Amino acid sequence: MSKRIDYEQIAAKLDYTALDKKLEQLAQREPPQSRKTAVDLLKPLRERLLALQRKGWSSKQLVEELKAAGVPVSPARLRECLNQWTTGGKGTARRRGTSRGKRAAAHITPPAAASQSGRSKSASGDGQPKLGLS
Repeated sequence: MSKRIDYEQIAAKLDYTALDKKLEQLAQREPPQSRKTAVDLLKPLRERLLALQRKGWSSKQLVEELKAAGVPVSPARLRECLNQWTTGGKGTARRRGTSRGKRAAAHITPPAAASQSGRSKSASGDGQPKLGLS
């Protein structure tokens, strides 16, 4: 078993003012990133990549050039970065399959059509439903 930590003893020895000062200094800085991402790697090239995309270069062509220069990035990831930069995204990547774009909109019934769904299709021209007496 591990030895129990005596927090009372630690509290008696701890210099809270020095620790608070250290934590205040940390609050003034950005936290260090332990891992670089593709966005971090491409950020210095952002404007140049966006300009090339506007000129008509495809993400596949740009990736080939980046890979030749030693930057291992996929066309999909580059497209994601370019889209994020052009739309002003916060850097959060969306998961595949969670988009509710055109497919979800196709299943929604417009309000005008939904309100008439209770009426019979055999309505007369005056807006009154026919009575099926015959």
